[in-house]
Amino acid sequence: MCGISGIISKKNIYFDLYQSLFHLQHRGQDSCGMVLYDNNQLLIIKRDGLIKNINENIEGDYNIGIGHIRYKTNGNMDNELIQPFILDNIVLCHNGNIYNDTEILNYILKKYNILVDFKNDSDLLLKLFYYELKNKELNEENIEKVIINISNICKGSFNVIVHILDYGIICFKDKYGFRPLCYGKNDDGYIICSESIAIDNLDYEFCNEINPGEMIIIKDNLDFYKKQYIESDLHFCIFEYIYMSRPETILNGISVYDVRLKLGEYLARELTRNISKEEYNDIDYIIPIPQTSKPVALMMSEKLKIPYREGIINNRYIDRTFIMNNQKNRKKNIKLKMSVVKSMVKNKNIVIVDDSIVRGNTIRHIIDLLKENEVNKIYVCISSPPIKHKNLYGIDISTDEELIANQLKISEIQEQIGADKLVYLKSYDMVDSVKHFNKDLNFDLSIFNGYYVV
Repeated sequence: MCGISGIISKKNIYFDLYQSLFHLQHRGQDSCGMVLYDNNQLLIIKRDGLIKNINENIEGDYNIGIGHIRYKTNGNMDNELIQPFILDNIVLCHNGNIYNDTEILNYILKKYNILVDFKNDSDLLLKLFYYELKNKELNEENIEKVIINISNICKGSFNVIVHILDYGIICFKDKYGFRPLCYGKNDDGYIICSESIAIDNLDYEFCNEINPGEMIIIKDNLDFYKKQYIESDLHFCIFEYIYMSRPETILNGISVYDVRLKLGEYLARELTRNISKEEYNDIDYIIPIPQTSKPVALMMSEKLKIPYREGIINNRYIDRTFIMNNQKNRKKNIKLKMSVVKSMVKNKNIVIVDDSIVRGNTIRHIIDLLKENEVNKIYVCISSPPIKHKNLYGIDISTDEELIANQLKISEIQEQIGADKLVYLKSYDMVDSVKHFNKDLNFDLSIFNGYYVV
């Protein structure tokens, strides 16, 4: 769940690239980087933490650049792992997770007689791309062959933006399309980025999503080339709608905000199936756990005719705890992140709404806070099914064992977190919340059902 962006233009693109990464900040907070080019030299800027930490007064007229917002899915967290990565005349950034590194290393060794040292999966992907293209003429046909080879060799997920110096920008997506990637244009050039919000808030017109198995080449002279390089089979990560993406974003032609409203409609129905009429009549407020659950809670309030209140307040200066880079940091930041409006919860029966329960730290801490503030009853509603399985495609869930729902039944989770009732959305309702808007979509549900397509 990183964020990537690339811009090629007749004009200086530094501020547009910076702002596009700013609008993708929710996709990663460990590090940020950008590599700019002015037809003469590269400017490399890499920082720990947030994009605001890049505060240079840039001189020069940079018309091509790619950038990256990172949260860790594997490897250690140090400056050497900040993307984009560079090898000779190739600059690359990657969103996803490639997990068959041994197989890739053996392929390079056998084909090129080179023993590759690499930092992480993205660095290995760069080296694979480099050796596959080395000593070949730079043209669409050869680039396509390289990308096809990469797709056949690499297992996992990859959205990639590559800048080849003095040639142009190339981007491509794996054939399953796990992660979002889209592009836009204006009179001066093109932008490619992880979410449409980064296009909509800049002076570009949204063009389209990049399809699974599709490649785009934009040359230095702005000639545009697009091709389906391999047969595709969409398995879009449904968690992008539930948690990852900003509510303003459009994914597969569907508003993330509209999906979250629909999740609330189904979740309201699920709650009424799991509590008595007396319990339902005694509920005072529907309260979201900010930020992603707000539209869900709003729709639940509308459907159940129970007032919506914001009784749990999110400190806007604390990063998203789910994408903290280790468990110690998650627990520490949870304590700083949330606070409770006592007058809103004291002696009240409330429904609190969240998008998911992963490890159980956040929800347990919030329920403890509510009880400290003398809440009466707490009904917990989750707008996704139980997360039971590790993720191979770019979400920081590397083992089954770290997941609370992998170890415990729903009734046991309810007891452990201290809720009076715990209600999860059914898997088919979650899927229908998106298919309501486009019945032809297919999804990766591996964190819920343990099925891995690749």
